[in-house]
Amino acid sequence: MRAFKHISIVAVSLMLTAPSFAQNEQDALFLSRDEVTGSARSVALGGAFTALGGDISGVYSNPAGIGVYRNNTFSISGAFHTSIVLSDYYGNSVLDSKTNFNIPTMGILGVNEIKGSKWRSTGMAFGMHRNMSYHRNYSISSNDVPSSLIDSYLQTIYDNDIQPSELPSYTFDLGLAWNTYLIDTINGYWYNAAGVLPVDQSYRVEESGAKRETFFSFGGNYDDKLYVGANVNFSRINFQREYAHSEDINPDDTLTVLREFTFNYGEEISGLGAGISAGLIYRPITPLRLGLSIKSPTVYSLDLVYSSWMVSTFTEGRVFTAPDYDVTGNYKFRLTTPAKANLGIAYVIGKYGLISADAEFVNYTGIRMQGISDFYNFNAEENAIRNNLQAGVNLKLGAEYRVTSEWTLRGGFAHFGDPYSSSLVDQGAFQLYSLGFGYRTEDFFIDAAYQLKTQNSIRYLYNPDLVEPADLSSTDNRITATFGFKF
Repeated sequence: MRAFKHISIVAVSLMLTAPSFAQNEQDALFLSRDEVTGSARSVALGGAFTALGGDISGVYSNPAGIGVYRNNTFSISGAFHTSIVLSDYYGNSVLDSKTNFNIPTMGILGVNEIKGSKWRSTGMAFGMHRNMSYHRNYSISSNDVPSSLIDSYLQTIYDNDIQPSELPSYTFDLGLAWNTYLIDTINGYWYNAAGVLPVDQSYRVEESGAKRETFFSFGGNYDDKLYVGANVNFSRINFQREYAHSEDINPDDTLTVLREFTFNYGEEISGLGAGISAGLIYRPITPLRLGLSIKSPTVYSLDLVYSSWMVSTFTEGRVFTAPDYDVTGNYKFRLTTPAKANLGIAYVIGKYGLISADAEFVNYTGIRMQGISDFYNFNAEENAIRNNLQAGVNLKLGAEYRVTSEWTLRGGFAHFGDPYSSSLVDQGAFQLYSLGFGYRTEDFFIDAAYQLKTQNSIRYLYNPDLVEPADLSSTDNRITATFGFKF
């Protein structure tokens, strides 16, 4: 029994039991996925560029696309991105959003013409491509939720047979609950300060950052029939997440004197990675193009920095905060993302336009993790990856119609398959719909695109055996513009 005590031993019999819930493998998947970003033309065509080339984002996705170029070219893109998330939690809906401006791609490419040889040209390129935007806010809340985060803490204690003397060593979660009197002991029994009546909960997440790759490309054009190329890719991840979980205790609950508490958590993951890719485009007949590209796994060395704090308020205005000094955790680990293979086909319909289709193959069970700070082998997390994830296929379709010799209209669609196995209720699939136009002269070009991304997913606030999931309906709106010139 500690100094602060206004509790009843009856509460001990009200605690729930369930296994603890980890998300390390989910974070590994989160950091391994990409979406369709880049130049406005690539976005407008749904990312279906494996068999096309002639675009800086096309060179990134299939290095053989560098052989399609005929002129030295520089291009840069800007994008305006808004993420909107609608949550539903125990029948209550909340809308949240976040907007940011970014540069999804830029690059410069040089072409060297070769005379008197079937190797018509070679090319080199240097560029930057933004693979994934992490900018998102979402809020979840509801009244009369039948369980509490404190229940989840106590279940973790039960499952792992944690003793009270060990709790201060759990600096970032259980120790905070102990030091703010949300969990306690009386006469050798655990006590839950959440009481017995339903509680009101609110949960807000703010995420930001991006995954970018800088690439160096080299390729060539053989007889205007075969185009080949290779990339060396240097990747950077920078991701920040902060969330606050708050609960208001029912004032009619006579088994507790707790009134409210808030748990805050923040983390930043940053680091560098490297990989290679190679590809080819073949034209068996003039209008038909077949493309293939393979991207190696990207190996990242990542640094996780995290901190948390908790505050509780009891009757008579008694407030407890933990920790009472700044505590920051740091962990270094290695993440290896899965390899990818792309097959593409495109048909150029004379001067009228083209149609293009891609299939991207990704085996998410190939994700691997390795501790650097402590050489932890992540066996449990990798077993979860093998059991809960699966190989997936991402489909991309695009079409382009030339209105005049300068103006072009475009449309596209992409479906990214669910990386989770069918046995899980989580949903990782999403769809992309896009429209765009372009204006081109002999010296410069301007492209613009609008992209709509839709995705449904779920989020557990804590132990899934204790609480229902929140349903998240996400809608991303992205407007991209690209300017480029030939020299």
